[in-house]
Amino acid sequence: MATSSLEDLSWAKATTRYSIDKNYNCEVKLKGLSNDHVYRVSDAALRLASPVLAKMVDPKSPWTKKASNSLPSQGVLTITLHDDNPEALALLFDLMHFQKQNIPKHLGLKRIFYLALVCDKYDCVDVARSLIHEFAADLKEAETNDFWMSFYTYTYRLQPERTGNNTNTGDGEDDGVGLHGNDKSAIANMLLYVSFVFSLEGIFPKAYNAYLMIWQPKERSDESDEVVSGPIYLPGKLYQHFMAEWEEKRTAIVNAVNDRIREYTYGLVYSKQGRCGRNSNCTLCDISLYGSFIRRLHYLGIFPIQEKSDALSLYELSNRVKSIQIGHYWNHDRTAVYPHNSCLGSFMSSLQHRVGLAIKKREVRLADFKAQRGVKRKLWVLEFQDGREDNEKDEGEDTEQDEHTTEDSLDGDED
Repeated sequence: MATSSLEDLSWAKATTRYSIDKNYNCEVKLKGLSNDHVYRVSDAALRLASPVLAKMVDPKSPWTKKASNSLPSQGVLTITLHDDNPEALALLFDLMHFQKQNIPKHLGLKRIFYLALVCDKYDCVDVARSLIHEFAADLKEAETNDFWMSFYTYTYRLQPERTGNNTNTGDGEDDGVGLHGNDKSAIANMLLYVSFVFSLEGIFPKAYNAYLMIWQPKERSDESDEVVSGPIYLPGKLYQHFMAEWEEKRTAIVNAVNDRIREYTYGLVYSKQGRCGRNSNCTLCDISLYGSFIRRLHYLGIFPIQEKSDALSLYELSNRVKSIQIGHYWNHDRTAVYPHNSCLGSFMSSLQHRVGLAIKKREVRLADFKAQRGVKRKLWVLEFQDGREDNEKDEGEDTEQDEHTTEDSLDGDED
């Protein structure tokens, strides 16, 4: 069930038609920027499958209207939808009408993700649940720990901040967001949402923990906080839990670093007793630890850490801190000065222990978030008036392509 490939015609707006039910009495119109999609369906199937669509096809509903190109005796209703994936909507309607022959033999992550979006949006998850279990092999690998190991990568060197958005929003499976694509953040996000919608308990906790660790709030650290957004489409309760846990872990890592800096500057700045573990009057350890620690933070691109942390995932941030290797500093006569091994060991072990506690995994259960779904994303289904009736024919709307079956063989009144 491949999506039609249409030429980009500046003078015409193409319409792709899908004949889901040959004896249709309802047309669902999906508005697009360059291409509209019309699905010919049975309103009875929509009523039985989706309470949301049932209200929309109700003759008394403000969403329905007579089709302008239909005879009054036909009684064909039209409803207009927005912001849905055309192929996923066609797949959903095929499921509602038991048209299994039109369902592809392989779904893939992106198709399943878009299907989850429309199922959740129109409150008809049960329609696709059996299909997801039937195609469980497409996602089975995501239940294993080995699959998620590739999501955690760190090179132990300064990595420059990204200067562009690498997220590809195309519909193909080869654009970096297939199950084994290179856009790991997008893959984890999709798997988190899909596992939540279709109640895939074997995937949900792994996807949650992976996305929590590799999600990066900003492309660059100097971007405003307004650009930050967490997992898309998730219900309010799960979204808030994710954002709160991420902030808690990030704050703990930042505090671990800043506390080390403050603790080892007392003898230098405030003329207080040094923190050397071998000699209370020794300040060389303070000087060496402080100087080398600050240099390494600069070298790893995380100083000041509070300002730089938004441009790094929790995994990258924690590993840069844990990879710090304290060295020496040069005194006034160019002699290398090293801290005591015991002081160095105490400094780094304490730091690494606190960072380890900050990123320690917590148990998450799907049932805890299913009990209270929270508020769904806003549903836009109305075609707002822009100075003309919605059922008026758009200019240049005579370019059409058919899906599923040839419309010429079904109707004699085709445009």
